[in-house]
Amino acid sequence: MTQPKPTLRYMLDNFTDEMKKEVSTLKEELTLMKQKNCECATKVDSYNNKSPRFLVPNGQAPVAFHTHLSTNFNVSSNHAVAYDVVKINVGDGYNKFSGIFKAPAAGLYFITNTVMSMPNHGIHVEIVKNGVAIGKNWADHNGYESGTMSVITDLDVNDSVWVRDSDGGTERLEHDYNSFSGFLIYTEY
Repeated sequence: MTQPKPTLRYMLDNFTDEMKKEVSTLKEELTLMKQKNCECATKVDSYNNKSPRFLVPNGQAPVAFHTHLSTNFNVSSNHAVAYDVVKINVGDGYNKFSGIFKAPAAGLYFITNTVMSMPNHGIHVEIVKNGVAIGKNWADHNGYESGTMSVITDLDVNDSVWVRDSDGGTERLEHDYNSFSGFLIYTEY
């Protein structure tokens, strides 16, 4: 005996029931995905609120300077080197006449110095913050030798940073190969 053919109504009811189950399953999955998305967003917000910004925040002016010497320069003991060629001075913190950088904004700064000696003229210099050495650099006297030194330091507004001779004698700096640079890393830490 043959089975009676299902009626159209029966087939539509079955199809509708299957679609309802599918829609219900999709709604449950969507609800779970929304919950996971909210959890992820909360974690991202938490991370963003706790981590320091390594870029200058919007609205905060950037600070950067890069300088070098235009001619050979004799440096006397404990005197600032006045790097007179100013390539960059964003924020106007560097003074080419005094050789001193005054921080226009409080924050964490990267400061670097490169020196090159001439034959028979070794160089010993230091990076100074408000009169206190925070790093030392040198280049040997055996020939054209170079040295680079970098520091990361916190500065308040108008704190001063400069490069000075540190060995008590007169030293000769080779012009283009001696530089003093720095930039603001970030303001809030």
